[in-house]
Amino acid sequence: MKIRFTIFNALWVYYFLLLLIYHFEVKHYFYWEYIALLTKGVFDFSFSHFIISLGLLYFNIIYYNRQNKNSLIYTVSGIVFLLLTIPSLVAFTSKSMYPPIMLFYHQLLFYVLIGFGRIKVNLKMVPTLNKKQSLIVLLLITCVGIIPYLVTYGPYINFNNLLLMDIYETRRATAEISNPYFGYTYSIFTKIIIPLIIVFALELKNKLLLFIGVGFLLLFFLFGAHKTVYLGFFLILLLYRFSYKSIMSKLVMLLNVLLITCIVFALFSFDYLWILTVRRIQFIPTLLDICYHDFFVQPIYWSESIFKSFIEYPYELPHTALIGEEYFRRTSFGANNGLIADGYMNAHSLGVFLNIVLFSTYFMILNSIKLHPKYFGLFFLVVYSFISSSFMTVLFTHGAIALLIISIFILNEKKG
Repeated sequence: MKIRFTIFNALWVYYFLLLLIYHFEVKHYFYWEYIALLTKGVFDFSFSHFIISLGLLYFNIIYYNRQNKNSLIYTVSGIVFLLLTIPSLVAFTSKSMYPPIMLFYHQLLFYVLIGFGRIKVNLKMVPTLNKKQSLIVLLLITCVGIIPYLVTYGPYINFNNLLLMDIYETRRATAEISNPYFGYTYSIFTKIIIPLIIVFALELKNKLLLFIGVGFLLLFFLFGAHKTVYLGFFLILLLYRFSYKSIMSKLVMLLNVLLITCIVFALFSFDYLWILTVRRIQFIPTLLDICYHDFFVQPIYWSESIFKSFIEYPYELPHTALIGEEYFRRTSFGANNGLIADGYMNAHSLGVFLNIVLFSTYFMILNSIKLHPKYFGLFFLVVYSFISSSFMTVLFTHGAIALLIISIFILNEKKG
């Protein structure tokens, strides 16, 4: 009898591979052992929690597979499922360490996101630009917006950086000259606007504008020598040819291959691969769930956000440094976490609920627009940012609001 390897089957394989590497490798890593010591617990394996986890996973997969597989929300919720929901189910099998309330929050996020994705917002009356008009607008925005960068970073430009030389020297030289304008616009230019200029120029076969777009990208790389500048453009090119369904299928298969490779390497005592990938991507967020839940007995009520002028922040260090110092023995750890931990830190269950509703509303609006999957590379970065950073930071610093505006007025293909 031939077994058809569908997304349904691939997700089950993914769960069991994660479960295997978590209990045999990840939970024995020193971060987990130290946090268990701090909280006077142990990362055990609970058979009863395992059965509950399996039951929840079954209903999760059934619910997920009932979506429209040609929609943006299918792939967005799929990424959330792979990187948050399933790791949470796996972590839950350590009964004495992973708080059940965190599992509940992750389940709520998964179901609300898909549920909101079924609601359609009528944006047919919103005017949209065609590609030629969009290209001109994006070029004008970049030409004006790049001026402060040229004035401030111009004296520090080192063309050796293009050959990946003197990278760290340039970073040290420019570390102290940043300001809020650069903080809020850098990701917008490098991960959204300039990649779109290059892609639109390619689609319109305009060699001059393509050359200008590439020049902008190189310039922004020279403004601080950050290699992540190329990430937005790379992801668009990588995912350009695939449908929403195909992107999800390939992502699940890729992650399964990665997990199998990690397990095989671990059998031969080569742990670096799973430490670099699986530990960091799938399980550091679940570990930080534990840390945030343990540390923030009293919420900080968004006193570290744009509301800090109205609400007094109760600590001397930023929250990332606090968690890093308390649970990882170094303030430089950068213990960012996404929607759930961020919401819990700010207002416990109310904060989590608000983050889930706002996040789901954001993608509900995007899902109501006719967005071609060839631009999904832009959205992938935003989804991942929501998973790994505070909600407000993603909206204003990582370009989520800018991407929403660009999607409505530029990427919307409502006229076919």
